[in-house]
Amino acid sequence: MATSTIPAFKNALVTRLAARAGLDGVQVTYGWPVGAVLREHIMVGGADGTQEYRAIAAQHRFEEYTLTVFVNVLREGGQQQSCDERCFVLMSEIEAELRADPTCNNTVLTAEVATIGLDSLANDQSREARLKLGIRVQARI
Repeated sequence: MATSTIPAFKNALVTRLAARAGLDGVQVTYGWPVGAVLREHIMVGGADGTQEYRAIAAQHRFEEYTLTVFVNVLREGGQQQSCDERCFVLMSEIEAELRADPTCNNTVLTAEVATIGLDSLANDQSREARLKLGIRVQARI
């Protein structure tokens, strides 16, 4: 019996996002990217949540967690707005995937984007937008 759905859900989400036509050319990784990082990437990261027993004799547990996903866009020049807008286009692909199959190949009961945070970074030559998404997940183990 699995002790958590987190690894299976993360793997299924990465696989499904990498296959989306709207994310062609976008680096999608399970955890932090190793080596060269593309200018547009989605990183499926860590999770925080709870588990509780919901059945007699404690044979089944209910798991609820928030999975952190980062969406990054880096562009040369000084136009922050274009970076921000592109991040939200990439986020819409994540939302569309979860709407199409909120179970993510039956790895969980349901998953949806629940929280959003946007950071803007800059230097003399480029601009970067970073979205931090919280995907709320409910599962039965």
